[in-house]
Amino acid sequence: MCYYFAMSKVNDYDNYAAERQKDILSGEMKPHSLVEKPAMSKLLPSLKGKTVLMLGCGTGDESALLINQGAEKLVGIDISETSIALAKKSYPDCDFQVGDINKLEFNDGSFDFVYSSLAINYTSNPLGVYEEVFRALKPGGQFLFSVPHPVRWSSEEVIIEGEPIKILGFAKEKDSSRVYGDYSKYEKYEHGFQDRGKEVLSFWVGPPSMHFRLLRESGFEITDFVETKAIEKAKKIDFAYYNKFSKLPQFTIFFAVKH
Repeated sequence: MCYYFAMSKVNDYDNYAAERQKDILSGEMKPHSLVEKPAMSKLLPSLKGKTVLMLGCGTGDESALLINQGAEKLVGIDISETSIALAKKSYPDCDFQVGDINKLEFNDGSFDFVYSSLAINYTSNPLGVYEEVFRALKPGGQFLFSVPHPVRWSSEEVIIEGEPIKILGFAKEKDSSRVYGDYSKYEKYEHGFQDRGKEVLSFWVGPPSMHFRLLRESGFEITDFVETKAIEKAKKIDFAYYNKFSKLPQFTIFFAVKH
């Protein structure tokens, strides 16, 4: 289900930056603290002595995670000027810059590791981003990133016994052509976050197979892939949330290497 608030600007990263940072740091953003971040953390290698790029870094709140892994130099870029200003204030030892993930203003082979948490889904051209990341990485460089899983977004909402239900599938009748949702497309969605003021985000979601193909076209070797599950801690915090996202993936995570 998509929500639209007439008074809200779609992808108004600047006005919601401080509120988003507060939700992340407090742990109130459940997809971040109970699903995506634990899964990303498990895949992080040692970054000792490495130069790391945070792609679409927002307010830079994963800096501590990367520094704890040993990152020697940490650079973050984001299109939101307010987010970058907050990142600089919160993490003064890191280098944060306003920048576009679609066109990286860095020399070839500048980084050992690129990290991106739920940012690539804001571009209509993921292939272009993957090619830019490949160019900016050193030979042997690694790329870890997450994007939304299509199981949620590509499903269709129907009303069953008065309750809105998300369905991805088809009618069982032999002669019926009724299909619910479309898993195969890279499609644009809008969603309103009612728990964060009236923020509305517009983003793109497609099947994991598309990302596999585009990464390979860019020259990467994919060495790991995860469909996320809510961690056990979520069971005590919000059982309904845990029950849903321990059985259905909310995000996909890729680990790729430039050889």
